[in-house]
Amino acid sequence: MSVGSQNELEVVQQEALQRALSVVQGEGDVIVGPWTGEVGFELMYWIPFLAWLVEQGLSRERMVIVSRGGADLWYRHLTSRYVDILDLVTPDEFRERTAGKKKQYDSRREFDKELLKKTRDRLGVNEVSVLHPSAMFRLFAGLWRGWSTIDLVESFSRFQPLTRPESMERPAGLPRDYVVAKFYFSKAFPETAENRAFISETLRTASRQVPVALLSTSVRLDEHSDYQSASGSGVFVVDAHQTPEKNLERQSELIAGARGFIGTYGGFSYLAPFYGVPSLSFFSRRGFEAHHMDLAQRVFDRLLPGGFVALDRREASRADPALSRWAS
Repeated sequence: MSVGSQNELEVVQQEALQRALSVVQGEGDVIVGPWTGEVGFELMYWIPFLAWLVEQGLSRERMVIVSRGGADLWYRHLTSRYVDILDLVTPDEFRERTAGKKKQYDSRREFDKELLKKTRDRLGVNEVSVLHPSAMFRLFAGLWRGWSTIDLVESFSRFQPLTRPESMERPAGLPRDYVVAKFYFSKAFPETAENRAFISETLRTASRQVPVALLSTSVRLDEHSDYQSASGSGVFVVDAHQTPEKNLERQSELIAGARGFIGTYGGFSYLAPFYGVPSLSFFSRRGFEAHHMDLAQRVFDRLLPGGFVALDRREASRADPALSRWAS
């Protein structure tokens, strides 16, 4: 990186940090969001960044989280105040307005401005502070551009276990002891005949040892599509699409109550260890930046030693001992 580029990056980072810290001191509500991006970035970057800001003095009572799909469960260690985007717009509108790039570098995006106005109207306030995700994205931009290390993220993050749900409604017939599976197709795990066959065999193998709750939602809020399957011997398909505004909440409850998680490497593979649930995930090509996995492994080695494993599917045989432990 040239000196000019480094200086420019440092200016962007300092401005982003000052923008975030400016809401720490003060009075009145702070709208935190709206978060419209991916699950993995929300869990591994955004929420830990907010926890760091709380340590700096941001009052929990002032924070009003704005996210989507019942994600309020993920913020309960920070605040109980929450507005769901899917109560403000329909799932179809959300998907259409957020198509394309997911990183929210620009707080001036028209959809975000509309969501903020709807949130202010719901709160009944006109003047309110806003902590937009662009502050976090710009602060950590050096990592995602390959100019900084994960030490940058750790300097402004506090990684904590998520508050476990108080109750959970299990699908009819699903035993108390079970494993959650969530497979979806992505850049790191594209939809190919080989990957579909791998999922089918993995579910068969796992379900012979322990009941499997297969999370599969027909509601698409991003470019990822879930693996679809019918229920079978030992496999219980759970579709959270009936209440889109609660789909993340229902999936989180099932993951938090499981013995373990198996699925595609990505955001949901992070969710399980934040709930203290061992996670075993797979990819078939390096369709992701290595620093994401490096950070996840460092974080979960502290929070849940040995509880996060991400493998190339061609090394899946290494996962057999984990499945056997969950079944015992």
